[in-house]
Amino acid sequence: MKILAFDTSNKPLSVAVVEDGKVLAHVESTEKKTHSITLLPDIQKSLADADLSVNDIDRIAVADGPGSYTGVRIAVTVAKTLAFTLNKPLVGISSLQLLAADGKEDKLCVPLMDARNDNAYAGVYLNKQGEIVNIVEDQHITMNKLLDLLQNYDEDKLEFINATQRLTDLIREKYPTADIMSDEDSLPDATKLAKLAEHAETVKDIDSFVPTYLRLTQAEHDWYEKGHKDDGNISYVEEV
Repeated sequence: MKILAFDTSNKPLSVAVVEDGKVLAHVESTEKKTHSITLLPDIQKSLADADLSVNDIDRIAVADGPGSYTGVRIAVTVAKTLAFTLNKPLVGISSLQLLAADGKEDKLCVPLMDARNDNAYAGVYLNKQGEIVNIVEDQHITMNKLLDLLQNYDEDKLEFINATQRLTDLIREKYPTADIMSDEDSLPDATKLAKLAEHAETVKDIDSFVPTYLRLTQAEHDWYEKGHKDDGNISYVEEV
């Protein structure tokens, strides 16, 4: 199976073409250009490096969030467009699960994305024999609540992944001996994304596939602040 996988949910951009576990091409970009500019050229380069056309791809995999709102939207939009126009299966993988793939074997991996103000996107995963199993669902949570929740687990088994310096400081106050992998050492990897997607369930309805934000966007927050209700058919454009 040939898989085209890409992730733009974090600062780095990662694209890979993988066939039956073998990496045919891998492009990573940390340039200060927006992902909207570099994603499609990097996909084209990856396909060219793999000596394949986009029609040769059997499955498309995308990290669907949480993460940067703009980054996640870009990747999901491109993935949906390719899957729909080419009639290819699409798989969405949690960006936190992808980070957990960097964790050590038999560790309880706690992938993090700094959501500012001592909040984080976080989940808990068990990395066992190459399988990344979700133990605590992904959520937007204060670090205090997260660290309290983790008291149910053996500190020596915990491994925090993708921690910024601020999150590291908060973790160390409560878990001084826990393993912590910094955000500089735990970059998303599209080759691992392809591996996770190989046996994952495909999206049943591509049209309704949307990013996983885990909290309200600013537009949604402002809408509800004005007293509007969610009636299942929301438009954030007000009539004048």
